Amino acid sequence: MQNIDWETIYSVVLYVIKNYPFKIILYSTIFLVLGFVVSLILILVLRKYKVISREQKYYNWFVKLYIPTIFVINIIFSLKIGLFFGVYEALKKDSYAISEQVYDSSAQYIFKDKNSRIEFIKDVKVIVSELSQNNKNVKIQIVDIAKAYDTKHNVVDKPKNWLVSLFADKYGDRIHTLVLYGMLNSIPHADVTKDLSYEEFDNLTQKLLQLNPDDLEKSVVEKIQNLFLMVLKSQFKTIVKGILIIWGLLMLIPWIEFGIYKYVMKRRIKNKTINE
Repeated sequence: MQNIDWETIYSVVLYVIKNYPFKIILYSTIFLVLGFVVSLILILVLRKYKVISREQKYYNWFVKLYIPTIFVINIIFSLKIGLFFGVYEALKKDSYAISEQVYDSSAQYIFKDKNSRIEFIKDVKVIVSELSQNNKNVKIQIVDIAKAYDTKHNVVDKPKNWLVSLFADKYGDRIHTLVLYGMLNSIPHADVTKDLSYEEFDNLTQKLLQLNPDDLEKSVVEKIQNLFLMVLKSQFKTIVKGILIIWGLLMLIPWIEFGIYKYVMKRRIKNKTINE
């Protein structure tokens, strides 16, 4: 979905470690144990296929260093993966609370009572009308409505929570769009996609006034939560995939070196046979 923002990732990791140390310890311990088990299996496989055995005395000693090296590499990588799993699970668990805080900083006042909803709908209808210009049947993108509303009213307040503020700042435009999506899709039997005409919007807004503010709030928060989880999962998968690729390449080194050794030995034997 996107490139890794390492500065943000490390800041979030430190934030989670500070606030959820036991969850980090739990996942780090689980993956550390798993790392030891994987190390033992890999070493047994190397021994079975004589990857860490050589005919030459000192060379044989040297390749035995693969054993502690594999343990050290797996410990480091296990702790890294355990750390990121802990961060992922902590943020996943708090995703609804984080989304509520984002909602509180950007949209809560809109639905707090009937008058605020009337005022909000009135403002948005004016914006939709301006975007539609003279053609009331033209399809208007939801994201364009959200951007225009944000530009006109500057709807986002600075959240107090650092992590919430980070998310709100980075994905502000999409959050505003999701507020509109969540609001419109909370209407029974409404299926708002990416665009709608002024007439369609006008029909939907009439029904909005009849909805319970709590239902509106829940719909919007869930939309924001879905965005948060999508971003979180995308970043997490990219990081873990990168770690596993590097780990896999490191674990291939003994096999590559063993293959080169076997090739060289065969060449030597062949040359020796020819010379004789």
